[in-house]
Amino acid sequence: MSSRLFAALLLVGLAACGGDGGSPPSPTAPTPSATITATGAGALVLHPSLSSAYGFALETPLRITETAGGEADWNFARFSVYLGGREIERGEIGSDIIRNAGYGRIKPKSNETYTVVFRFNSLDFDDIRITLGFADINTARQFTVDLPDNAFTDVNISLTPMSVPADTVVRLPR
Repeated sequence: MSSRLFAALLLVGLAACGGDGGSPPSPTAPTPSATITATGAGALVLHPSLSSAYGFALETPLRITETAGGEADWNFARFSVYLGGREIERGEIGSDIIRNAGYGRIKPKSNETYTVVFRFNSLDFDDIRITLGFADINTARQFTVDLPDNAFTDVNISLTPMSVPADTVVRLPR
């Protein structure tokens, strides 16, 4: 190889190295996935229902905490009534109702209390389960969170009838 050809290849090779082309881009931290826990935030309050379609309205204070720095959409809140290990009644509040109430997005590192009202008819039951459904904003992963069995401090009875329209969740004073 001639020395001229070698010098030209060396020059082209050095130019391709970039020399003073600026700094490499800074790595960005990946968006964390949401990690959510839920528990009761006080006592359940059982009301007679003003709606003739239901016997009872259950005022349910929920504490939802996000700990990882991710965001999630709250998709549903499900209330299931069991007798002898068998589900006998279920009520569910969907994402459209949750969003209309202003509860739809669970923010990063948040710790919020929400009060939702479930309506039901069953008087004879031995277990109640509450399940919350979420969608992680970062990964689109769908996941559920079950409230623990001992989630609430007590059950109070109110003689004040309560009614909640089927298409809404009532924001109660905190």
